[in-house]
Amino acid sequence: MPLYLDDAVPPPMPRAFLDVLLDCHSLIGEESVNPAMAIGLLRERLRPLLPDVHKPLFDLRGQTSWDSLWILYANLAAASGGTDKQLMASAAVVSILVQHTTQPPREVEFPSHLELASFARMATVLGLPKAHPHVGKKGVATPLYAFCRYCWLPQRSRGVCEHHSTSSKPVDKFGAPACAVATHKQVQRLRPAFEKELTRLVSTEEWQFHESEFGSAVMLPLSGLSNWLKERRPALALLLEADGRPGEARFLPALLHVMYGTEGTEVAQAIGRSLHLLTPITARAEAWLCAWRGRGSWGGQRQGAGKPAAPAKNKDTTQPNQ
Repeated sequence: MPLYLDDAVPPPMPRAFLDVLLDCHSLIGEESVNPAMAIGLLRERLRPLLPDVHKPLFDLRGQTSWDSLWILYANLAAASGGTDKQLMASAAVVSILVQHTTQPPREVEFPSHLELASFARMATVLGLPKAHPHVGKKGVATPLYAFCRYCWLPQRSRGVCEHHSTSSKPVDKFGAPACAVATHKQVQRLRPAFEKELTRLVSTEEWQFHESEFGSAVMLPLSGLSNWLKERRPALALLLEADGRPGEARFLPALLHVMYGTEGTEVAQAIGRSLHLLTPITARAEAWLCAWRGRGSWGGQRQGAGKPAAPAKNKDTTQPNQ
């Protein structure tokens, strides 16, 4: 379908960027727009308006799809930091071109596990293997990247892990992953903030990777893990410090214990020395911890549901007169 601007409401933007939309509308005419045509127009009309440092964002890898164009929108929005008017306008132009080339407007969601797609692209550039590690559980090989929809743990049944199903109960003990403290209802409520933070983190890191001409240390390193965590995964680093700061030699076992509990040893065996395979998993863990920490006060009438418990009334123990 062509580009429909009648039902598009662009935000305030510099005139040059509004002209890009009008030019695209004129050039498309009655033609049907596909992703290849869309990225061609964006590169021809929109990219020249941006500083050179941001132009590599338009260098999408692989076959262009509506999903990859939506990631371009996310990368432009993340690069803007909410203050750069040119990048914000560019993101709006991409959003309109993606959503309003069909009627009703296309509902585009980020592809499942955005962090895995980003990891695969960067690993390809760096020439790193993109294996899919598995761990054994009750005789069944479970892929680590088959994530629970609510956290970073591998799903066990119906898209959720054993700690976040409707029948699971929160635990807070030495052998449990850090996310196991949350109930099923809590992770349901947390999910929008978790996914928003994950999108921000992943898109920002990939943008930095391209901006640095592929020199940014986005992958989990074989050495210097503690410094990498402080810079790239500060919430995870704080959690490790709260558990007692381990020496560098014990940092990986301590990290895997925080993330996987007693199953951390199996995960270490699954990845071997390919620590970069943990990069997308730590991104999910970091985003989850940030969302959990920023959840604020959740309402509720029961004790522990976000409100302080009412003070207990002292029981009258005096004996009635005989």
